[in-house]
Amino acid sequence: MALGVEPVKLLYSETAVVIGLVNIFVPFMVLPIMASIERISPSLEEAAQNLGASWYRMFGRVILPLGLPGLISGCLLVYSLSISAFVTPALMGNPRERMVGQQIYDEVLVSFNWPGAASLSLTLVLVTAWLMFGGLFATRRAVRRERAS
Repeated sequence: MALGVEPVKLLYSETAVVIGLVNIFVPFMVLPIMASIERISPSLEEAAQNLGASWYRMFGRVILPLGLPGLISGCLLVYSLSISAFVTPALMGNPRERMVGQQIYDEVLVSFNWPGAASLSLTLVLVTAWLMFGGLFATRRAVRRERAS
């Protein structure tokens, strides 16, 4: 501050919540991706390199399609855990910018608005179910395509 540089106001913002949740949930994303990529045979990577593919082309044409089930699984796992996050947004976030879990909590225990909380919960469950079935469908399709090739 003596040099005239203003401090960055990070705490109590949406950015702080995102950084906190990313810090917590990175292992839940990395582990399914790592397991999926470890299943890829090194001979496929060697074959792509022997056929003249650069690293980026090999990644886009070999590793990414074969690792897609792990990527989708990691996304679904992180989403299902982050929608229930309550403490991190409450401690790091702005009280005016609320996450769904906080809003449902307040509707039930502060406002005693049970119908409002039920409608929020039902909407969240339906959106989550739609995403889960879509992700499982995409994973099944990617696995079938992997087995066919």
